[in-house]
Amino acid sequence: MGDSAELVLFGGFTLRIEGTKVALPMHARRVLAYLSLRKMVEPDTDRGVLAERLWADATPDRSRASLRTAIWRIRSVGGNLLTGEADRVALADRVRVDVHDFRRRAERILAADPNVDSMAIDRLDTERIGAPPHLHIPVDLLPGWDEDWLILAREQLRLLGLHALEQSAHTLCASGRYPEAIDTILRVVDEEPLRESAQAVLIDAHLRAGHPAEAYRHYAAFARKLWDELGIRPSGEIALLVRGLPPAAVVSSR
Repeated sequence: MGDSAELVLFGGFTLRIEGTKVALPMHARRVLAYLSLRKMVEPDTDRGVLAERLWADATPDRSRASLRTAIWRIRSVGGNLLTGEADRVALADRVRVDVHDFRRRAERILAADPNVDSMAIDRLDTERIGAPPHLHIPVDLLPGWDEDWLILAREQLRLLGLHALEQSAHTLCASGRYPEAIDTILRVVDEEPLRESAQAVLIDAHLRAGHPAEAYRHYAAFARKLWDELGIRPSGEIALLVRGLPPAAVVSSR
C-alpha cells in the first residue's frame, strides 16, 4: 500500500493512516514509538535488542514472541509501516513523525539556515494532522508512559527545544524584532530561570528595545535567584550588560 501515515508522539500516541485515526494495542504502540525515536540515531534496530528492551522482564523466547505479535498487529493495520528483513526492523521512511519534524526544524534553526523562519520552532507545522500548533516546554513526549528508554529521549528533546528557542530569540533580536525576541526567550527563562545565556538574551533584547528599567529588573531578579539557590553571582559578562545603565533606570526598576 502507498497510504500516507502520520505518527504523533507529542501530547500522546496517535497513529493516522490516510487521515484516519488507527487504534493499536499498547504493545504495538510501544514498538512503533521505540522505533520512531530510535530512527533518529540509526536506520534500523536489531530485533533481539528491541525485544529485550521492551520486554526486559520476560525470557528471551517470550520477549521475541511478544515482539512478533506486536509486529503482526502493526502490519495488520498498515502493511508499509515497518521495513526490514531477517533480524532487523525499522519504521518505514514513509511514516511522518512529529518528533522527526521537530528535530529537523530545531536543528536548522540552530544551524542558522536563512531559509527557515526564525519562529518555525514555535509552529512545528500546523498543517500536520493531529500535531499541536505550538511547541511546549518541557516537551510533552508520550505523557503517562513509564518507560526507561523514554527518559533520555525526553531530556534530549527538551534541551534541543531550549537551545532552538534561545537561538531563535537571538536571531530575532539581531533583526530588530525585539517584542518577538522577548516573548520567545521568556519561554526559555520560565523553564530554566538560572540559564544565564537565556537571561543575557532577554536583558540584551530589553536594552535594544529601549527598556533599561526592564533590563535591570530582570538582571536583579536573576542575580537574587542565583545567589539564593546556588550561592554564586552572575558572571562578569552578563553584569557588563547593565553596568552602564543610568541611575534613573535602576531606581525605577525597584
